Amino acid sequence: MSTIICRHLTFGYPGAEGNIFEDLDLVIDTQWRSALTGRNGRGKTTLLRLIQGELAPDRGAIERSQRTAYFPRAVVDPDAEVRDVVKDAVGPFRQWEAEMDDLLADGSEDALVAYGELLDAYQEVGGYAVESGIEAELAALGIGETYWERPFSSLSGGEQTRCLLASLFVPGTSSGPDTTTFALIDEPTNHLDRDGRRFLADYLGAKTGFLLVSHDRAFLDACCDHVVALNRDTVEVERTSFSAWRERFRQRLARQRADNAALKQEIARLGQVATERRAGALKRESEKGAHVDKGFISARAKRQMRKAVSAERRAESAAEERRLTLVDVEKDRRLALPDSGRKAGSLVVANDLSLWRGDKAVFARVSFTVAPGDRVAVVGPNGCGKTSLLDQIEGQNHRHTGTLLKPRHVAVARTFQHPQWTDGLLRQHLQDAGIEESRFRQVMAALGVRGGVLDGRIEDLSHGQQKKIDLARSFLASADLLLWDEPLNFIDIDAREQIEDVLLADQPTVVFVEHDAAFVERVATEVIDLSR
Repeated sequence: MSTIICRHLTFGYPGAEGNIFEDLDLVIDTQWRSALTGRNGRGKTTLLRLIQGELAPDRGAIERSQRTAYFPRAVVDPDAEVRDVVKDAVGPFRQWEAEMDDLLADGSEDALVAYGELLDAYQEVGGYAVESGIEAELAALGIGETYWERPFSSLSGGEQTRCLLASLFVPGTSSGPDTTTFALIDEPTNHLDRDGRRFLADYLGAKTGFLLVSHDRAFLDACCDHVVALNRDTVEVERTSFSAWRERFRQRLARQRADNAALKQEIARLGQVATERRAGALKRESEKGAHVDKGFISARAKRQMRKAVSAERRAESAAEERRLTLVDVEKDRRLALPDSGRKAGSLVVANDLSLWRGDKAVFARVSFTVAPGDRVAVVGPNGCGKTSLLDQIEGQNHRHTGTLLKPRHVAVARTFQHPQWTDGLLRQHLQDAGIEESRFRQVMAALGVRGGVLDGRIEDLSHGQQKKIDLARSFLASADLLLWDEPLNFIDIDAREQIEDVLLADQPTVVFVEHDAAFVERVATEVIDLSR
């Protein structure tokens, strides 16, 4: 059995508050298709980078019995042809090929000896099979032959993602033709449209061996057979689907909360009993002067005092038990949106709206109305104009035909695919934007981000934490209309469900682009499909 083993792994970033991992023990079978899950900031990306060797543990060790490959992958030359970019991601094959060509061109005896040695090494790592392997993996991911000689930079973001994922699974490219690679995949679904996600889920579901970070619930169910969960207090490894694990996890937490509530009541009752018995004992002692049988009164007082002490000890024991029962339970904080003073009447009305890019319509003849309380999902494949439609609603004037009307009094709050604040001190950004720190802390805590986040630099936070900052800005805006462009990228599943809950409870007016099918199904009151 091939495994990755973490033994007593401890790791923390310099200057950070506390360690990400403390004495972590974990075993992962490299035959598993594992979902790595946990709230933002729990160390999912950090664990992948530790396994890959990009980071070194402070203490402990990681044992790998198999070569690993990490996604996302760097692209050295984005203007190179697609097949060459993937080839470079797999290994330095093109560099070796260029060196062999130079040695042959030299033709000297020393050059030919060096050529023979390099050729043997090239054959040993599967150099002559690598191109056919690349083509097979690209085709399996829907990147057909017509793409292979195109510049990589000309592909959409989703197509580029699929190409680089293909490079993880090209066989025979390490120390021998039968050697496989264990893939470490971090957030591959960001910016992939619904069809792209389904295609990728089918592809990964047919593979053997990877560790995958994604917050798309349907995607994880479609391609994973194990769950590795980085919880608040524990690490769980279970052979199951993601949804089945999450339901059992929720049930466990619900039982813990119920036990905790019962223990709180018992602690309060015992505390009251102890107080009453102490008071009774003191009263008995005070009565000794008025009675002849002072010994009898004193004995009764002592018995009551012993009972009071016993009740206090039971209360302390129950309190300790209560502390131990709350394993992995997060502190509940309800997320809430400010009241915008919702106005009557339609906020946006589009009639036969078409947006143009050059001489080509990005989308054509779309009509819709957004009324107060509507939650409108804009869906369609990458490149169909979803972001451009949000731009147009916000007030940017793309070339268009038809009409889009939004009254001047309608205030808009916008989030983007990439957060606006990506570096600098968060506290300074809040001051510049006029956002009250205490309210911002409350929203971030509800989204699972606590500690000294206001005192730190944004570039030191995880992608998910940065995205939550961007969402918190929109939550705190007094806006009549929220425009969200892929708001859930990098956002953990707990926070996604909190956002779903607040949208359903507070019923803001929102037009959003999102590829998480579960989110769209639960919150959308209307869907605008731009692929039609």
